[in-house]
Amino acid sequence: MRSTLVIGKNRIRLWDWLLVIGIMLAPMTGLRIWKVGPAEVLCLLWTLKYYPRRYLHVNDTLKFFAAFLATMLVGSLIGLLKAPQELSRSGYLTWLYLAYIALAMYEGLRRNSLECNETLLNRIATLSVLWYLFLYVYSITVSRYFFGAPLWYANYRFSGGGRNPHQVAVLMCGVIFVLLRNLVKKRGKLFPALLIAVSIYIVTETKSATAYVAIALGLFVALYFFLGQKIKNKRKRITLLILEAVVIAVFLVVFYRLLSTRLYAWILSDSNGMGRLEIFASFFETFVKSPLVGLGPGVHGRGGAIEFHNTYLEILAATGIVGFSAFFVYSVRVFKKLLSDYMLIPIIVAMYAYGLAGFAMRRLAYWGLMISILVIGEQYWEKQQNQQPATADGEQR
Repeated sequence: MRSTLVIGKNRIRLWDWLLVIGIMLAPMTGLRIWKVGPAEVLCLLWTLKYYPRRYLHVNDTLKFFAAFLATMLVGSLIGLLKAPQELSRSGYLTWLYLAYIALAMYEGLRRNSLECNETLLNRIATLSVLWYLFLYVYSITVSRYFFGAPLWYANYRFSGGGRNPHQVAVLMCGVIFVLLRNLVKKRGKLFPALLIAVSIYIVTETKSATAYVAIALGLFVALYFFLGQKIKNKRKRITLLILEAVVIAVFLVVFYRLLSTRLYAWILSDSNGMGRLEIFASFFETFVKSPLVGLGPGVHGRGGAIEFHNTYLEILAATGIVGFSAFFVYSVRVFKKLLSDYMLIPIIVAMYAYGLAGFAMRRLAYWGLMISILVIGEQYWEKQQNQQPATADGEQR
């Protein structure tokens, strides 16, 4: 078990505001020069204090990125031979940057107390909502640009300074469930409730159908675990969760045809719905070129014409079965650690659900929230282990 450096009950360092503001500004890609903007610079400055260290601590995130990037590199070599027009050389730099940020965040946050990390996550969520509310009001009262960054996409979808609305939508999807967790766990209900309402409104203004699905799935999972947590007896709680899963499975089987018909109709009602399905349909043509290690980072949909707009198809296209397996194993391990606090799970569910129709995993905000909740989940698990009663021979039960 790794020790943490406690810096206070719930205080954060002045230095940590670089990370808070960096993640908050992550969706504002319209402020970037090439691929670098204020968010990327602030997060990088924060991480330099913690990483690299003389000795690397082996952890699940390090194992994942080592396997993922190595596979992507081999896939890039195959991509140069089989589909060079689809390969993006700068794409590998993006993944190197995200890997560095994720690893450095893990090292830095592990040095904080659990209370400090909780405060950091809450600051990110609260300030993100307030900041994008300010930009929204600014956009409808003053200007549709903020220091040159567009606040609206195609003049009808709020983008919050991003070049597309999905950047801010991904952040808000995670933030909503950070705030919901506060609503469930804390006594002060009014402020988190107001922030949740504002963040949901911001999502509706992005007109992102994917975000609606992500929020719905996150709420469903939150309710699923919330009902189980009402039972104190562990055995009875597990029994209820299993019973809930069985009921859900039976419901899906019985109403499969109705649900699939409604889902298809909903997809058709979206202006981009059929287009996304057509892009997805071109995946097999790409996949067979290099099924094991993929073709490296790039634009692989429709023979190099467009991205797949799906996190999981993008991973398979770039890193093949090997890279996707590394991602799957990492996801399972993260999920297990979040079981220490069930209200962390809807956060990751919402972000993973967003990946069904977008490359959420390639966003700085995604990794900022992911590593934050991973470290908090680990620290909750360690706290629970330390609080377990000891047996007569001194061992923990």
